[in-house]
Amino acid sequence: MDKQTTASKVAEHKIVKARTSIIQKGHLGMASMITPLILKEVSKDVCSTMATDGTHIFWCESFVNESSHEELEFVLMHEALHCTWAHHLRRNDRNPELWNIATDYAINGELNRSGAISYWKMPKDALYDSKYDGKTADEIYAILLQEKDQKDKENDQSDNSSDDGDQSDGSSDGDSDGDSNDQDQSNGGDKKDGDDLANANEGKPSNTSQAGGVWDAVNQDGKPLTKQENIDAQRELANKVRLADSMSRSCGDGYDNSFNRRVNEIDVETANYLEKIQDWLVSVFPDQTSWNRPHRNHIWKDSTYKKGNYLPSRVSSVMGGTLAIGVDVSYSTLHYMDGFMEQIQGLVEQCNIEKVKVCWCSTILHHDEDGNYWDEIDISAGESLSDLTPRGNGGTRLTPIFEYVNNHTDDVADLQGLIVFTDGEFYPVKAKDEPYIPVLWATTDDKEEGIVEREFGEVIHLPPHCLQADLDLAS
Repeated sequence: MDKQTTASKVAEHKIVKARTSIIQKGHLGMASMITPLILKEVSKDVCSTMATDGTHIFWCESFVNESSHEELEFVLMHEALHCTWAHHLRRNDRNPELWNIATDYAINGELNRSGAISYWKMPKDALYDSKYDGKTADEIYAILLQEKDQKDKENDQSDNSSDDGDQSDGSSDGDSDGDSNDQDQSNGGDKKDGDDLANANEGKPSNTSQAGGVWDAVNQDGKPLTKQENIDAQRELANKVRLADSMSRSCGDGYDNSFNRRVNEIDVETANYLEKIQDWLVSVFPDQTSWNRPHRNHIWKDSTYKKGNYLPSRVSSVMGGTLAIGVDVSYSTLHYMDGFMEQIQGLVEQCNIEKVKVCWCSTILHHDEDGNYWDEIDISAGESLSDLTPRGNGGTRLTPIFEYVNNHTDDVADLQGLIVFTDGEFYPVKAKDEPYIPVLWATTDDKEEGIVEREFGEVIHLPPHCLQADLDLAS
């Protein structure tokens, strides 16, 4: 026991030394992602190498002590990039084993592109294949899944074993597991502090055998993140990555370019969904388009920051009618209300939409003390959507929004289009509920676009890291 304790201390010291070395070598972006991660030793049967869930670095004593200093530096940077690309938050319902493999191929391809593979030493258990260079974890996962499905199909076709044979295999597996459990119990003192936390993680592979795995993030209770906790975590992570990118560029660290690529990806995702909303607004309002003053997000400058090309925004000189916004007043939606409203404010100003009406819906529409179901905001008079105070709570049935629009045409005769801001969790909306105006579903749901249970309208998925109130959107 003393010998093992000493070995564990030696291993932990090696990790701390490797982490410190990364800082001393000036890789400040990497360091900013690595240093907050809590070191947790786990048993070899839980993780035979190292892994992260975005909060911890789980490590196996034998792997660490058998690895060189350069290999440990490599694995630590590998884990930092898992966090950078939010692999611990984006698995969703994908196979944990395949996702773990796919993310490792993607990360090591990224390290190869940055030159880290030649500068540091890649452990022998690390997964790398040049054919995956430049591909995302999502793209690699799709390839691996297709290959697995094909292999499973071929195995099914060639498998002529009997049911007795299957039972025999199952019995063998059971005996093996039983022996392992008995060994763990007999060596109860060998259980590591991080084992309970690691074993509670349902979104991890059965055993991370490759060098540097990733597991799903868990909350403080060791349980899988709720949807809201996941969105919060992605927003916080986006800010950390921006800081890492800034630190990396400040010290001229060429090995940390992946932070800049991740920031660019976040910005592109933000720009894409905002552009989709703007295109929808232009399509449903009277088409009186013109060229407005240049939009600051469309000013491209050279490396000297002295000159650039100006691309003006496409807007309408005067867009007639009023935009309606129906808000699902569930807490998970209201949690991001300020950010969403600020972004919509910027878009309607760019499109010269003068008025916006907002209603609040749970199982019913909620009126104010004067009996008004709609809050009217005059954008042309300088009023702001961010000043609105939500009414009601809950939110599982959104049909009252459409019922009101269809049944109170005099009250909403000026409406040109309706945006429904929702978390995507509500009773199905049928075609019979469709209003006479175009509908856009803006959902915080983490599912793929189009999953929202509705039979009409377009769907825009709002990336979690985009739901911030401080984005510079208005021209």
